[in-house]
Amino acid sequence: MSAGRETGLRRALRMAALAGFGLLAVTLEAAPLGLSPAAVTSPDLVFCIVAHWALRVPGAAPVLLVFALGLARDLLTDLPVGLGALGLVFAAEWLKTRRALLARQPFVLEWLAVAAAAAAMAAALWLAVLLSLAQPPFAAALARHTAATILVYPLVTACLGWVLGIGSLRDLPRAAGEAR
Repeated sequence: MSAGRETGLRRALRMAALAGFGLLAVTLEAAPLGLSPAAVTSPDLVFCIVAHWALRVPGAAPVLLVFALGLARDLLTDLPVGLGALGLVFAAEWLKTRRALLARQPFVLEWLAVAAAAAAMAAALWLAVLLSLAQPPFAAALARHTAATILVYPLVTACLGWVLGIGSLRDLPRAAGEAR
């Protein structure tokens, strides 16, 4: 098998894995668990999975696939249709641009970048809903949801790294022209 075909196959398998894990996360988020007012806020697992992929294998996280996962989540979890998907795409693309800066840095810096992307996505969603003259989500509930997402990101990253063998950004090959 030629190197190009192997690379294409590997990319396709990683895209399929992203779709599979993303759909599993959408299903978990849409499951009617904890409906009481005192229920613990669930994290945005789709965001965590997409952020992991965007930073570690950006070629296997194309815009259309990320948008499709976000759209599935929007449709199944009562988010404004398309708005959450668009926020997910912008966050993933922003993280892809930060990949080189975060390479070989401590995980805490990656976590802070992901936290910034999650917070910006939540704030943009809230503002867009407010500007559309609809009832925006309560800011406190949105803040708890974002905090839960940020806190669970290291666990999602560790699990995906263990299952898929995609370790930290420090383990990734250097980009062409990157200084040693």
